[in-house]
Amino acid sequence: MRKLNQSEKKVLSLLEQNCRLPANQIAKKTRLSPEGVLKIIRRLEEAKIIIKFNTKINYARMGYKIYPVHIKLLKLDKEIIRTIKQVIKQHKTCAWHIFCEGEYDLLLSFKILSEKEKLDMNQLLVDISDFILDKDISIVLHAFEISKSLSDHEQPKLFSTYNHDLEKLNLSPKEIEIIDILKSNARENILNIAKLTNLSAKVVSSKLKKLEKDNVISGFKTKINTATLDYQPCIALISLKKYNNQEIKKFIAYCQYKGGINYLVRQIGKYDLELTIDVQNINEFYELMDDIRNQFPFIKKITTLISKEVS
Repeated sequence: MRKLNQSEKKVLSLLEQNCRLPANQIAKKTRLSPEGVLKIIRRLEEAKIIIKFNTKINYARMGYKIYPVHIKLLKLDKEIIRTIKQVIKQHKTCAWHIFCEGEYDLLLSFKILSEKEKLDMNQLLVDISDFILDKDISIVLHAFEISKSLSDHEQPKLFSTYNHDLEKLNLSPKEIEIIDILKSNARENILNIAKLTNLSAKVVSSKLKKLEKDNVISGFKTKINTATLDYQPCIALISLKKYNNQEIKKFIAYCQYKGGINYLVRQIGKYDLELTIDVQNINEFYELMDDIRNQFPFIKKITTLISKEVS
């Protein structure tokens, strides 16, 4: 387990909110030198605490549908995990997967743009069907990722990664090219993006601002390897009683400011909500579940899963 010092916590918290922040701006906020900030970022990358600098896309704006699939396997062992992971690698429509213990053994999330991709999703499920006892398929309405706040000075930020209320935008090939570059490395600077796209820096900057204004890009944050910080990923699947929009807004705000909750998904399916949570011990997870039950009487049932491996 790697312990973060106070300077590392401050820098990482700011990168979680906006990983495109230049070193000189981070330096002003943390009272460090720009050179010191860059050294800390390199150190966190070398320690594999920062895996990647991510661009958060609201995929509804690009015309995608998101389908979570929850699977109960006939049995689960290392060989089956290895085989299923090999199958998943062959299907780009599977955006995320996790093996876990509980009511389900495997959770998948598919990002689907076309009928052809829907067939690819189906083919993956066919390819692993010999291992499947049962499965539940849902469709996402809203999805949010929440920044980690490792410092008392920074409030967690909410990134919308799916909103079914937003219509698809007709993006230009150059806009899609800019998105793809930033998805590969959110800290790529404007001049390099300009060279890669054969556009001027001014045009790139203008297009980037427009993508953010149109809610295509909801923000930029780090991908943290929480295992290096000794966190245990857990999942809560939640069924609801009758509720109103105000109650859901209150629940989303609770998740944003309650430490440890990373993802919140609203969906149509067997479960209405799905939370992904990082805790330092299992007791902390169950205490959080009890608090959620007490705070929100419209919650009918919570099913808990403990992660084995994350994609």
